[in-house]
Amino acid sequence: MKLVRNKWFLLAVIAIIGLAIDVYTKNLAETKLSRGQTSSVIGQTLEFTLVYNKAAIFGLDPRKALPWFPLNGFFVVFSIVAVILLFYFYANIQSKDWLMRLGVALILPGALGNLSDRVLHMHKGVVDFIKVDLGFAPFDPWPIFNMADSYVSVGVTIIMLCFIRDEFFGKKKQSTRQEPATPAQSLSNENSG
Repeated sequence: MKLVRNKWFLLAVIAIIGLAIDVYTKNLAETKLSRGQTSSVIGQTLEFTLVYNKAAIFGLDPRKALPWFPLNGFFVVFSIVAVILLFYFYANIQSKDWLMRLGVALILPGALGNLSDRVLHMHKGVVDFIKVDLGFAPFDPWPIFNMADSYVSVGVTIIMLCFIRDEFFGKKKQSTRQEPATPAQSLSNENSG
């Protein structure tokens, strides 16, 4: 019972702190930067540039092909369904898999942060402000993002690594484990020796 309470406590702490940081940094960007204004943090490698993203991740916009597509409404519904699925998935993670739990927990404040922007700032869009340019593709520059996007990206990466870990180590354990010999195999081994 204590383990169950701890896993939900972990989710709540990560969600609350992550969402608070996301809301705070977006508010800071909106109060300190003008739309399109760039403020250098580390040369051109890391800059803050305030933009509003009404489109999908990385600015992808299906309305270019389908002008009638209700993008904001779609993302509100999608985010609500995603949050429900995250709770379901989180509830069913094995108790010993803390890394998978962390990955799922990180996605929650990301989903909630961008959902709140889509609901509260429907006319503007999601607040993005972090610009990274490492000078080589695909970071030349990377699309402008926010803390919520970072949480989702890191969470998804952790989950993918957990799936790879489980697939690799699961198969490795199976291939190194010897199956018990059948009575016929045991008899044949005894007769051949």
